[in-house]
Amino acid sequence: MNYTNTWGTEVIDIALTYANHEWYDAENNVKHGLDSCNNMVDTPDVTWTGIELHCGWWKVEEMNKGIPYSWGGASTLEEFDRGLLDGKYAGNVPEDKTRRGSYDCVGIDCSGLLSVCWKLPDRVTTRDIPNIANRIETQEDIRKGDILAKLGNHVMLFVGFSKEEKDTAIIIDSTRSTGKVSMREVNMEVLFHKGYGIYRKI
Repeated sequence: MNYTNTWGTEVIDIALTYANHEWYDAENNVKHGLDSCNNMVDTPDVTWTGIELHCGWWKVEEMNKGIPYSWGGASTLEEFDRGLLDGKYAGNVPEDKTRRGSYDCVGIDCSGLLSVCWKLPDRVTTRDIPNIANRIETQEDIRKGDILAKLGNHVMLFVGFSKEEKDTAIIIDSTRSTGKVSMREVNMEVLFHKGYGIYRKI
């Protein structure tokens, strides 16, 4: 693709709308139990306490900020807001990765966020990244809108580097550990050690 700084800025602007989206929910948007297809759902509201994850954050009948993480989800902002009004569940943060996603939930996961922000024609998974992106070999070449990805595991959108520490990247992602789309900082050396690579849209 013909990469420009404008393109990268557009990617991050879309991601920020997910991180900053404000929404108001009701009691029927909470779920801790089986959905209509007998799949287990746990919304990341404040009543949720996991064994390993402690990411319950949103509150009933209050204004919340940030689209919640939903396993297998790729809701647009409009689909999310409409889904809440229709009684769908706000997010799904399974600790057990063998669980299925739920059509009764609205929200977005890491690859869903990538699909939306890169304006891909179809939803992709992290395993599909080599088909839509080229690997960038050096950290010095990373640009806004590129991704940091561990194939088959997780993907983050790159915003820039911290002014304080050069090896600290500012990213936006949707992760089970936070329970939502958010901007945060990560150490590049730690990511590379864990098997992450840098990728740019073809």
